[in-house]
Amino acid sequence: MIVSRTGENIYKRKDGRWEARYIYSYNAAGKAKYHSVYGISRQEAKQKRLQLIHESMLGVEANTTPVIIFRDLAKNWLNNTKLRVKESTYARYYSQVQKHILPHFGRYQTSKISTELIEQLIGRMLKIAEDGGFGFSPKTVEDILIIIKSILKFGKCHANLELHRIRIKKEDKKPLTLTKAAQSRLNQHLVNNSDCIKAGILLSLHTGIRIGELCALRWDDIDLDEQTVHIEKTLQRIQISSEECSASKTKVIITSPKSKKSIRDIYIPNSLTAILRKLKGQQNSFFLSGNSQYMEPRALHNHYKKCLNQCGVADYNFHSLRHTFATNYVESGYDVKSLSEILGHSNVKITLERYVHSSNELKRNNMEKMVGVLLYSPSGLPSLQYAQAL
Repeated sequence: MIVSRTGENIYKRKDGRWEARYIYSYNAAGKAKYHSVYGISRQEAKQKRLQLIHESMLGVEANTTPVIIFRDLAKNWLNNTKLRVKESTYARYYSQVQKHILPHFGRYQTSKISTELIEQLIGRMLKIAEDGGFGFSPKTVEDILIIIKSILKFGKCHANLELHRIRIKKEDKKPLTLTKAAQSRLNQHLVNNSDCIKAGILLSLHTGIRIGELCALRWDDIDLDEQTVHIEKTLQRIQISSEECSASKTKVIITSPKSKKSIRDIYIPNSLTAILRKLKGQQNSFFLSGNSQYMEPRALHNHYKKCLNQCGVADYNFHSLRHTFATNYVESGYDVKSLSEILGHSNVKITLERYVHSSNELKRNNMEKMVGVLLYSPSGLPSLQYAQAL
């Protein structure tokens, strides 16, 4: 007899064992049929249930053709994915499944979901964006499509679908980089009115540090003698899934950054080091606040916008500082591999595709150098005179 429950259809029995129930089929009236598995711990019962659910989806159970409802498959995919990804990644997946996928496909049997149905959903989302609707950029739609594909592949329900033909045209959107004049005005304003927040904005402009990494930064991470800042954490606000009991719909988490390459040491320029020495905060205090209270990215972004307004600079978003740093680095003639390491990218390809955009001035200078190589000989004579002298 079942005496208590913990959610997720997992119960502790009087005999001390844990029982996990799962839907394995539906009757003609659409009512769910349940199977149970048992374990000596809650985790063991949960793992056994995940394994049997997956076997059921593969049709392992004898003489049955399982009827799989997309909503149940999506839930099982989320439970499985939760064990393998960061909390922030799971929160993003959960939100997209609940808001954008289940309202369309939740009640469908997976066998009834066709390539055409998925294409229609993707097409509607893109059309909303084209018509000025809110929230469906091509990147968001692409993320939703990836999740739909992953769910169907998890349940082995994609064999008859042509998922490869569903593609999203990528945005040809050039990242916004501050003009030289805007950089100069902003830099001067931040230096002349320096405090910890303005120093943080300067740090992003001169090192390319991400806003979440900056918000998680503590004074212990900064070595002023070695002139380095150590990045190993990021701070962000994520949505809470309905599985968690909380009055709030969001929470702040501090975790490891995007990838292993994002854990890095960055050199701090001399001019910025001098400013930081004057502002040095207490040990283990957050860099931006100087105490034990963190500052959220949204609050920092508001401070940044206020600074732009005070120095008469156009409305650039905070991430533009990272793009600006990368552009300045490349235009100064430094190699892209070093830039990739400073930015904390997992590979150089990301740096090249997202951040390296040559300015007209850089292209002009490079063309002049090439012309110089072609027109002049090793002796410094124009190439025609050099050839005649031979």
